[in-house]
Amino acid sequence: MSLNTVDEISSSAATGSTVRTGSVGKPIERVDGRRKITGTATYAAEFRQDRLAHAFLVQSTIAKGRIAAIDTAAARRAPGVIAVLSHLNMPQLKKPPGGPKANPLQSGKTGEDRLPFSDDVIHYAGQHVALVVADTLEHARHAASLIKVRYQEEQPVLDVAEALSTAYSPKASFGRPLQHTRGNVEAALAAPGVVKIEQTYTTPVLTNNPMEPSATVAHWNGDRLIVADATQAVIGTRAVLATAFGIPKENVRVLCPYTGGGFGCKGFQWPHTLLAAMAAKVTRRPVQLNLTRQQMFTSVGHRPPTIQTIALAAEKNGKLTAIRHHTLQPTSPTTEFIEPCGLTTSKLLYACDNVTIPHELVRVNIAPPTPMRAPGDCPGTFAIESAMDELAYALGMDPLELRLRNHADQDGGENKPWSSKHLKECYQRGADKFGWSKRHPKPGATKDGDLLVGWGMATAIYPGNRRPASARIRISPDGRALVQAATQDLGTGSYTIFTQVAADALGLPVERVTFELGDSDFPEAPTSGGSNSAASVSEAILQAAAALKSKLADVAASDPESPLAGLRPEQMTMTDGRLAVASNPSRGLTYSELLSRSRRPAIEAEAQVKPEDEKTKKYSIHSFGAQFCEVKIDPLLPRVQVTRWVSAIDVGRVLNPRLSRSQVMGGVTMGIGMALMEHTVYDPRTGRPVTDNFADYAIPVNADVPVVEVEFTDHPDPVINTLGCRGVGEIGITGVAAAIANAVYHATGKRVRELPITLDKLL
Repeated sequence: MSLNTVDEISSSAATGSTVRTGSVGKPIERVDGRRKITGTATYAAEFRQDRLAHAFLVQSTIAKGRIAAIDTAAARRAPGVIAVLSHLNMPQLKKPPGGPKANPLQSGKTGEDRLPFSDDVIHYAGQHVALVVADTLEHARHAASLIKVRYQEEQPVLDVAEALSTAYSPKASFGRPLQHTRGNVEAALAAPGVVKIEQTYTTPVLTNNPMEPSATVAHWNGDRLIVADATQAVIGTRAVLATAFGIPKENVRVLCPYTGGGFGCKGFQWPHTLLAAMAAKVTRRPVQLNLTRQQMFTSVGHRPPTIQTIALAAEKNGKLTAIRHHTLQPTSPTTEFIEPCGLTTSKLLYACDNVTIPHELVRVNIAPPTPMRAPGDCPGTFAIESAMDELAYALGMDPLELRLRNHADQDGGENKPWSSKHLKECYQRGADKFGWSKRHPKPGATKDGDLLVGWGMATAIYPGNRRPASARIRISPDGRALVQAATQDLGTGSYTIFTQVAADALGLPVERVTFELGDSDFPEAPTSGGSNSAASVSEAILQAAAALKSKLADVAASDPESPLAGLRPEQMTMTDGRLAVASNPSRGLTYSELLSRSRRPAIEAEAQVKPEDEKTKKYSIHSFGAQFCEVKIDPLLPRVQVTRWVSAIDVGRVLNPRLSRSQVMGGVTMGIGMALMEHTVYDPRTGRPVTDNFADYAIPVNADVPVVEVEFTDHPDPVINTLGCRGVGEIGITGVAAAIANAVYHATGKRVRELPITLDKLL
């Protein structure tokens, strides 16, 4: 595919049987599915240009120090080499948005605050130190191996314990205050007669491993930069590139019609994208830069490890009187990023008058961390939901009953009512489907032959986010609709749900609607992160449809021979591909007839919507759920096998149950990996990851995942948007690791507070 055209990047129409209006809420198959299974879906690394050159990165082998010398002579003499870039000859870039104040969901954000090749300082192993551009990938890779770098090495800080003396309390995460206190926690913990637990829960470094490694293809046409990039943010990537190269954003076009997964690692803008664009500028020819799987472990972030210490106090009837949730974690010298573990979990999940949520950071010489599916909420729920399970045993109470007794009827952290909350229904439906009432309370008491059987549960929670978004709709002479928005589809189903939303809004069957995304020249939409896309872009589509209806109504009403002559827009409706009288839908005109009568080639409308108004500010908007898990363990070889799973989820209105169920199943699968196997291990001497491949970094396969049963409450949220929908992508992973750890305790009587739960921790 050429970088200069979007003719091939739109989604194809839905195939199969005709689906008429009323498609929202139906389990429609993916409209882009045929393109993916036939190989015609074009990903970033598959964009092609004439005279395409290939780039390959050289990375630091030390974790801290300076480059004393870099010898590129042999590389420059190697076959096919066009250019070699390093800090010695890198043209100057301007610093794009970075740091904790940058808004990645709107203006973009660099994954690290340091520009690539800006100096000779080494901050972590795997830092980019040189780039070779050659006529083929093989030539570029070979030449890169010939570059010799000599370092002045310094002693790195690689462990949190080494850096404790420099710990500090960051003020905010994505604009939200990180530190929270209400009531008097210490007094409540010291009160006589309360039941207390205090434990520390740790999670390791986890690495986002989407099927598609990050890649960029960059091409300059005069002073206009065109980039195909594996990104979760075509608008954010455009903004960062425009700033870095000092050109108007209108001179940058970013294409990403398909993304092979991201989980957060493609939400920020990383050095390789800037380097590909610079290499194209220097060589005056298109340049492709692909990251290898090994480079993905140091080049596009990871979930940072967390050390969470939780203290809980409760009356003997189970009523919580104190929650202290302290989070300590490392970040990189090149950025400030923190998993806000207590921010959207312990701060508001349960009713409690005395709560404190401190977060602390230290800096270590490891590559910069980044958001990974449900950042903060995922590791945060592991800690608080494990602690709640421990408290339930200390009280002699059923873990589900403890949660019901502490159900929060409003957001105690913000002192606001919920926009919508059906968590009790999730508890009930999940428990009924799982058979929780049959659970034997004693650990180790349930067996299946020689196997130990454990049941565990946990609460799921994630914010209901919505961001500013825009969309454009065009009706063509054949009565078809083209809808465009600069959003992304990470494989979550954006093509399909936005086709459904547009079809219903326009009164068309889905096969008469084409939805296009992944192009920064389309109307602006936010980063596909924070589960905000469905809630944000769907509202923009509805408003664009309303604007289009007004234009069509003006055309129809102004025609004296029209059956709609003299009517106001509110007296008309869009249905069955027609603009009709609302009180008598049989009287009207098809869209094709309207265009023919007006002698227009097309009618188009665009709308931009903003999420916050006086109404939404008054509410706390969150999704909720309940996770129920069964594990079986052979005591002679204590390998944990997850054998049953039930998720009951409240995400407002479900736009497509097939796709939503798939998202929850994916979240549960990632949670199983987090609980039982995933762990990025670093060499304690060099700071280099030693598990930087799929042989050593284990992720779940089919045999590790049972049938995941998913229940949705499907109650529209009356506050977040017109459709009442909240995002589904991230809530599915929250609570999963805790439910598994709790089930392991129920099976064995052994409490594992350090993930992953491997054989050695159960022996």
